[in-house]
Amino acid sequence: MSLRQHERASRFQVEIEEAVRSAAMAFRDNNVEASTETVIRLWWTSRLRGRRFAQLLQHARQVTQQRISLGAIEHGQPGRREAMPYFLAVLRQLAERERRQRGHGAKPPSPTAPYPSAFGTRT
Repeated sequence: MSLRQHERASRFQVEIEEAVRSAAMAFRDNNVEASTETVIRLWWTSRLRGRRFAQLLQHARQVTQQRISLGAIEHGQPGRREAMPYFLAVLRQLAERERRQRGHGAKPPSPTAPYPSAFGTRT
């Protein structure tokens, strides 16, 4: 990874972490650090670009807020719903859908798998 790519990834990581912490406060999360780690892991495993993943975070927050407004989230006392698990589930769905749409649905190749040229095929 080049220095520029590393700086870009770091910038988006900070943005993503701040967005998760903000959502965690809004959705009354019991373990902000665990949620932040979960989202960062989801970002890296999704193989989506930082900017796009940050957009999905905002979308997941909007969807979760709408569901709270409609009374669809029932855990916790009225006015103090515990919506962070729902938020994380929405984010996972959005990331998976985005990944499939962008053609990242297949598992990455095994590091021990032979290259296509090993079979005499041209790429």
